[in-house]
Amino acid sequence: MTLSQALIGFAGIAFLITIIPATDTALVLRSLVARGRTAAFACILGITAGLLIWGVAAATGLAVLMATAPGVFDAITLAGGAYLIYLGVRFLLNLRHWGSVTALKTQDAALASLPTPETPVGNFNSVSTRSAGIYRDFLAGFIANILNPKIAVFYIATVPPFMVATVPPLLMGTYLALIHGGINVAWFAVIVALASLSMKWLLHPRATLVIDGVAGTVLVIFGATILWEAALSL
Repeated sequence: MTLSQALIGFAGIAFLITIIPATDTALVLRSLVARGRTAAFACILGITAGLLIWGVAAATGLAVLMATAPGVFDAITLAGGAYLIYLGVRFLLNLRHWGSVTALKTQDAALASLPTPETPVGNFNSVSTRSAGIYRDFLAGFIANILNPKIAVFYIATVPPFMVATVPPLLMGTYLALIHGGINVAWFAVIVALASLSMKWLLHPRATLVIDGVAGTVLVIFGATILWEAALSL
């Protein structure tokens, strides 16, 4: 297999995996309606950073080592499932604010009224608070992927077959991870652009609570599924 063949083949598989709606989609849309495009892209970059680490790890044998060391892999699986449930519950708790939000006319006012898991309604006026929120979006995307056992399984299964003998493993892993990361950024950029067309509706404070409810439910279900599968394998 030549380098170009390996890159094209992996790109096809990575694209199919990326476009399947899952926790990443829920996190990105939630960041978009809560804090706007900058936060959404911060979440996307966090997701991509997690993918890059897994890609390089798989190529250098670290991910395979984790798969053959049940204790390490089980720990990551449990931590990942628990984190998704924790994140989902935090989003669902925002539904408590349903009766206290009202429709606002301007984008700034609407964004200022949107709640986050730690911040009560109407407390987004300071630049520092918004910056902290964007950092949390990046971190949420990063942790959700770096602790996601399904991402580990994907790279363990797909990276080794696409390794090229003439290319050093670390370099090849970097190539593959960058391809996956690029596809990830491009796909979610399209999603953000399409969702932005509906921002007039999405900026209604109750719209973000609807997104919180959907995203929270998705995250809890995915997290519970991961923990259930982990329990069955013990």
